[in-house]
Amino acid sequence: MSIIAFSTKRRVTVAMFTLAVLLFGFVSFFRLRINLLPELSYPTLTIRTEYTGAAPAEIENLISKPIEEVLGVVKNVNRVSSISRSGQSDVVLEFGWGTNMDYAGLDVREKLDALELPLEIQRPTILRFDPSLDPIMRFGFYRKTEKGDNAAAGDSLLFNEDELKSLRRFAEEEIQKELEAALGVAAIKVSGGLEDEVQVLIDQGRLAQINVPIEQLSRQIGAENVNLSGGRLEEGTQQYLVRTLNQF
Repeated sequence: MSIIAFSTKRRVTVAMFTLAVLLFGFVSFFRLRINLLPELSYPTLTIRTEYTGAAPAEIENLISKPIEEVLGVVKNVNRVSSISRSGQSDVVLEFGWGTNMDYAGLDVREKLDALELPLEIQRPTILRFDPSLDPIMRFGFYRKTEKGDNAAAGDSLLFNEDELKSLRRFAEEEIQKELEAALGVAAIKVSGGLEDEVQVLIDQGRLAQINVPIEQLSRQIGAENVNLSGGRLEEGTQQYLVRTLNQF
C-alpha cells in the first residue's frame, strides 16, 4: 500500500499523528535550552595578604615574591602572577582545566602554613575568585540609640568606643558566618568599627633613666609575642607535645 493510499484511507490516524508531532515539536521548542556562551568557572585561586601601611616595594619583597616561590611548585599550576599595591598583595594562581579546586585549595593552604612571614603581616586569605572581575555587594549596619525608632539617623551613628568594638565583634562572629554560608558567596570582608588591640603605654622618663632605647623594647615585645614549639615529653608509652603559648 502506498503512502498516498494509506493517508487517504486512514485520514484520522494521519491527522492525529501529525497533530502529535506538531504538539511535541511546539513543547520541545520552548523547553529547549541552547547555551551559546556556557557558564564556565575558570580554575583560579587568589591569595590575598594585607600589610597595613607598607609601600608596594615592601609588599613585593616581603610577601608577593616569597608566596610566588612557595606556590610555584603546586601541582597543575600553569601561571603565577601577582599584584603588589599599598598595604595589599594579590597572588593569582591559574590552574589547568579539569583541576579539582578543592584539593588544589588544600595543597595551597598547606604550602602557606609552612611559609614564615613577619608577625605584623596578617595571615593570607585564599579567595576562589578573581577580585577584579566578580560582583561585590556592601552592607552597612548600625545600632539605634535609646531614643527609639524616631531618633534621627545622625544621632544613631554617635557611638562610644565600647559600642564600636561590640559592633565589630558582632559582625565578625555572627554576620560574617551567616553570609559565608549563603549560596553564591565567595568571600566576606569586615571593615569599620574598632578592632580589639593591645596597647603598650611607655614611660619615656623611666626608659631614659635605665638607658633602654625604645627600639630595644619594641624588639623584645615582638620576640615575646609568639607561640613556639617546646618539643615533646615522653612518659612511659605516652608522648606529649609541648607548646609555649606566649602570643598576646
